[in-house]
Amino acid sequence: MSALALGTVASFVRDMGGACTSVVIRDGLIVGGSHEGMVMCWSSTTGEKYWEVDIDGPISSICLEGGGLFIASSSSISSLSVETGGVLWQSELEGSSDYVFHMGDVVWACSSVYEIEVSDYVESTLWAFDRGGSLLNRWSFEEKCWFLGPHSHGGVVLGLGRPRCGYLRATINEGPIHKGLSVDSPVTTGTVGAEGVLFGHSDGKISDLHGSSWPGVGESVRSLAVIGDFWVYGTEEGSVGSDGWNEEVGGNIDAIVPKPGNIGAWAVSWGEKTSIHGIDNSLKSLEISHPSRINASSHQEGMVVLGDEKGRIFSINADFLERRMAEGDIGGDEDDHSAALRKKLRGLRS
Repeated sequence: MSALALGTVASFVRDMGGACTSVVIRDGLIVGGSHEGMVMCWSSTTGEKYWEVDIDGPISSICLEGGGLFIASSSSISSLSVETGGVLWQSELEGSSDYVFHMGDVVWACSSVYEIEVSDYVESTLWAFDRGGSLLNRWSFEEKCWFLGPHSHGGVVLGLGRPRCGYLRATINEGPIHKGLSVDSPVTTGTVGAEGVLFGHSDGKISDLHGSSWPGVGESVRSLAVIGDFWVYGTEEGSVGSDGWNEEVGGNIDAIVPKPGNIGAWAVSWGEKTSIHGIDNSLKSLEISHPSRINASSHQEGMVVLGDEKGRIFSINADFLERRMAEGDIGGDEDDHSAALRKKLRGLRS
């Protein structure tokens, strides 16, 4: 069977009007952000648009947790109303706003300063706010943060680049404390699973907070995900693998996401086009293709959302995907004209 077009396996497609840079699905909502600063919210089941708001772009990170919606964009962090999209509060950071994460009563954010003269990041800052936007504390450090996520015993974990590498464990009471990892190369990405945080490194290795590590293929890890009881990585040179196996896909592995409704995952690769390959205990066949690059992804409970460089948001649920794949070859890559026709047909059916 030839690869299916991404638009044909999506239960609905929405358009942000500019390159999608971040997307999240949670609690029955899909929230997407664009390079230009547009934030839109839809129903995850029907695709109905609830609201849109324009703030300073680009949108770099979206956190929808605990009834709150927080956006990292340009050089600021914003709290938006989940119901209306109205800006509840906004705070300016130093440098570029990279990540935002909300846990309990604390909203964590991380920013970085890039020095053009030296072509490198020279300082990062971890910020802690309460839910009302009051600054609780801030801490600066030399390394660029490449991952911000929760620690199983409270606070947050930051994966670091050079010079120290390793990670920071931060709590409100103690602030950030630096800790080493079993791999001493720079952290490039991270993910959270049932056993805690995993890091991907520039030398291709994988490490965790418990002192374990796994060898890689010598290629910088770009994407990393825990799928059920196993983890999968993707590299900048097109390798996909896990503990005990590695295979070449080609291109740049932009994302690893769970496959809706199935045991396994998808590896999303970008070369001359986007190619989405199935993964089980090894790499499977090419399943889906798309002419534009996928910039953002999110997943929850049998649903995957992908956002591309042209601003389109593709919502894929397990039931719709299963029906489409059972039908077989219903089209390869869609060009812009075909996608426009499909959009008109969806509009007539709605």
